[in-house]
Amino acid sequence: MENMKNGIENEPSELSRKVLEIADQAGPILLKYFNTVLEVGYKKDEFDPVTAADKEADDFIRGKIDELFPGDLILSEENDAIPPEYTGRVWMVDPLNGTKSFIKGKDTFAIVIGLVENGVPVLGCMTVPAQNKMFTAEKGKGAFEKVGDSFERIHTSSVETISDSILITREPSAEVRPIEEKLNQLTFKERIEGIAGAKVCQVARGEAEVHINTNFRASKWDVAAPQVILEEAGGILTDLDGHSIDYKSEETGLVRSYIASANPALHKKILQELRNLGI
Repeated sequence: MENMKNGIENEPSELSRKVLEIADQAGPILLKYFNTVLEVGYKKDEFDPVTAADKEADDFIRGKIDELFPGDLILSEENDAIPPEYTGRVWMVDPLNGTKSFIKGKDTFAIVIGLVENGVPVLGCMTVPAQNKMFTAEKGKGAFEKVGDSFERIHTSSVETISDSILITREPSAEVRPIEEKLNQLTFKERIEGIAGAKVCQVARGEAEVHINTNFRASKWDVAAPQVILEEAGGILTDLDGHSIDYKSEETGLVRSYIASANPALHKKILQELRNLGI
């Protein structure tokens, strides 16, 4: 099958397919625990839960990456084995993104697998198992969504004004985030509740224009994969100050949270508004 049309990839790369298959195979692990009675533990506080589903999916994904890419390092939310450095090839994994939603029985949780080379995200795969959604991208080769048995290229919106943009927000919870009171002052056309684990992919596929992450617990494994998917679809992801995410940092958590926009022109306007609001 011809893989190029007018010099543009119209199918995911071989590497994208291999990694997406890992994420797809991890889906049934999560689904067998979904809507069952789960014992819930907590890592840092009541807003940072963990379950047996997280851990089993993590074991599976790590095992597959070790098998296919021996010698590569792995950073995962659910494992204490932290890479000694981030200058080479590092896989950044969240085996269950949206654990709180998962526990509540909502079908918006995701599996996230990204590859960072020398501090630059180069590949991203995300699946939403309970909704049968799959996204993948390799740097320079386009972003794709799997629809049925085939893949379709996805593209971001061309809307460049805040007043015409749709903002993806988080699912309601008891957690109070002061930044959200300030964000309510921005005049978006509409605010929609996003897919917990794949809000950035919703921007990538043109479903909305902006997602501003208000969780200051965000970590590298949350953004590496979706950043590649978004950028290959035409969007941009930075921290709230407009700086690139520092994937070489010794810290796993982000110093600042992040913003994902459909295009650079819109991104610039929103960053200015965030500065005006003192965010």
